[in-house]
Parts: sequence; C-alpha cells; structure tokens
Amino acid sequence: MELIDYTNKWLTGEIQEDLAMVAGGVVCLLLALVAWRWGSSESARAIILPLTVVAVIFIGGGAALAYNNHQRSKQFVEQYQELPEKFLESEKARVAAFMKIYPQTIIVSAVMMVIAVCVFTFCDKPWLRASALALILVALAALTIDFFSKERGVIYQQELDTVKIENVG
Repeated sequence: MELIDYTNKWLTGEIQEDLAMVAGGVVCLLLALVAWRWGSSESARAIILPLTVVAVIFIGGGAALAYNNHQRSKQFVEQYQELPEKFLESEKARVAAFMKIYPQTIIVSAVMMVIAVCVFTFCDKPWLRASALALILVALAALTIDFFSKERGVIYQQELDTVKIENVG
C-alpha cells in the first residue's frame, strides 16, 4: 500500500468519528425535544437545556471536524503528489504531536466526570443534576472518541514508520 492510502484510511476513520459525534448530537437533541414535549417532572424540564447544549456542541464540533478532515484529504493528496518525502516527514511530525494529546484528554475527562458525579451526588437541585449528567455525557463521548482515535493513530504511526519512498530520477 502507498503512503497516501494509509493516510486516506486514517482520515476516513476520523471522518467516521466526526459523523458519529453528529449522530450523538442529533440523539441528544431528540431527547431534549422529547423532554420538552412530554416531560412533566422538574427533572425532565431541567434536562432540556443541558441536552440541547450538548447537542449543539456535538453537532457543531462533529460537522466542523468532518468538513475540515474532508478538506484536508484533498490537501494531503496534493502535498503527497508534490513531494512524497516531505509529506511523509510532515505526517510523522503531525502524528507524533497529536499522539501526545491523548493522555491529557483522559485526565480532563476523568476530572470532568469526578466533578459531575460529585455535583450529581451532593446537590439536589434538578438543574444542577441535569447539568452534571450532561457533563458526564461529554466526558464519556471524549473518552470514547479518543479510545478509537488513539488506536487508529498508533496504527497510522506504525504504518508511517514502515513506509519507504523511493526517489525516481
């Protein structure tokens, strides 16, 4: 397989993740609409705004990332065709840089969850508990996305390390 094929495979996985975020946002929005339409308890009314905020974050973030990754795929092909050696080196550097982010995401998500669980456990106001549930949802989504993204990143990094580009001329 050629370098650009590995890159496209990795990028396809990223776009699938982005679209999964959008789908998750749509589900959150539907749940918020259900709570708005049929929710009669104070807790059901309290969850509407937090779920809507999560939906906007997921839909907006996922759509923006999917668009950007789709645009990058065109740029990657152009860069690869122009100078394959330079593209390989830039991809190695880029992948090494984003691989450092995963431990930070785990820490931030864990802190978010601990805070949210404490708020949910020790507060009795429905809007605080609903906000805590939304925060847990965001943290779980970040962990889930990074779980799959990191695995693909490691595979892509290994593929980059095995690629040899021969100079033609």
